Amino acid sequence: MLRRNFIVKSLLTLSGIIFYRKTLLATSLTSNKMNKKIAKKNALSFKQAFPGLKGVDIMAHTYPIEPFLVFTEFLMDKPVFGPHPHAGISVMTYLLPDSKESFINRDSQGDFSYIQPGGMHIMQAGSGMHHDEFPKISGIETHGFQIWINHSDKNRFVTPKSMHASANEIPEIHTDEFKVRIVHGTFLGTSTSYKMVTDVQLYHVFLKPNKTISIDAMPMAFIYGLNGKGSTEGEVIMPQNLVNYSLQGNQITIAASDEGFEFMFASGTPHNEPITYGGPFVMTTPDQMAETKRRYSNGEMGKLEPYKA
Repeated sequence: MLRRNFIVKSLLTLSGIIFYRKTLLATSLTSNKMNKKIAKKNALSFKQAFPGLKGVDIMAHTYPIEPFLVFTEFLMDKPVFGPHPHAGISVMTYLLPDSKESFINRDSQGDFSYIQPGGMHIMQAGSGMHHDEFPKISGIETHGFQIWINHSDKNRFVTPKSMHASANEIPEIHTDEFKVRIVHGTFLGTSTSYKMVTDVQLYHVFLKPNKTISIDAMPMAFIYGLNGKGSTEGEVIMPQNLVNYSLQGNQITIAASDEGFEFMFASGTPHNEPITYGGPFVMTTPDQMAETKRRYSNGEMGKLEPYKA
């Protein structure tokens, strides 16, 4: 009997230790989550950039968004730029699901594709290539984002390639609180099938009325309002509001008003390397830029003739 009681007590003690350790681990994992604070909030607006193109321009030389370099919400209803080169970066076009028309995308490596509403295309330019993007039907407005993502110095000259995802190929997570479209990266264990050399998280979030979402974030993180109204860290967020967060912390929390809130979330790790801008080219050093422009002049980035319907 004494031996049996001793065994029972030992098992109960062991169970208690295991439970305590599990509780401690769960508490530790939870306590490791720390909300980022707001570094700055800006109320932005559309401006006429060219005939046929209006945009809300967010640039890394003005706002702390690197490794993103350009993050522009655009409204475009006719061709604007024509064929042009890029090098040293990746260029992403994401058409919002509410866009009234598709984009045509062409590049010097032979790609010809349609970016449909809700679809996405990445030109990982690397050592250099040409592309051309414009509304499929002139006079009908397209709505989306043009996004430049910086490359680290070691990846400035990676082999150029294109990545494309139609609307139904962009992963979506649906819950009672939100819908998240994973434009690039990973969310709640679901990842995009494509991955750029610079790892960034880019989500299109639809937060339901009076609901809240917490999102894991890399050191650099920002949100950009699209529709409805939300709040974060005590600040109200409206459409075309940009909220930059501090580098400290590893998650952000957003709450929606009774009208819901639609926004873009972007996050990444800054390269913390020098940046040399040269029009459509981005390099680390002036010497790299001079060499890139020489290569372009010598026709080493391919060629793309103007589009003929």
